[in-house]
Amino acid sequence: MKRFLGIFFIKLKNFANGCIVAKQRSLFFTSKSKIHDSFRIGRDNFLDISPSADFQIGKNVMINQSNFITVKPNAKMIIGDNTYITRAIISCLGEIEIGENCILGEGMKIFDHNHQYTKDPFSVAKTDFNIGKVKIGNNVWTGANVVILKDVIIGDNVILGAGCVIHKDIPDNSIIINKQDHKTIAL
Repeated sequence: MKRFLGIFFIKLKNFANGCIVAKQRSLFFTSKSKIHDSFRIGRDNFLDISPSADFQIGKNVMINQSNFITVKPNAKMIIGDNTYITRAIISCLGEIEIGENCILGEGMKIFDHNHQYTKDPFSVAKTDFNIGKVKIGNNVWTGANVVILKDVIIGDNVILGAGCVIHKDIPDNSIIINKQDHKTIAL
């Protein structure tokens, strides 16, 4: 009896997860979207997607599990063929374009905006933003915990090493590393 109940609850859980994934996938299909049928999404994603967002998603795109994706009203997100995204944070208020054959690694963050601020008197706005664009070329691989900031263009055939903060354009055929000098101090 325990075995039967165990199998029953596993099947019930799998069915429920399938329903949640299907519902989340449907959020990408807005009136402006062009999405290939092969687009897949994993489970346990947090999605904040406006019904007026614009998506263009190519063939064999996989947004795997545990991503936090925000696409606000009239924002545009483009993902090229054969791109894989996992455990990322993507916050799109303007436009984010990700090329073909990209692998965006764990902890990767993309922001196409930043908060507005004033100097005198100093103040940072909670809900007002300077909105820009991020463009990531084809064949880009991001290591763990890469941060890509607004108004950046990353060329084709680029590797972004773990922990890099990308705040300016990166040319084609580049490897960017987070160079840190470690100093060992004896106790």
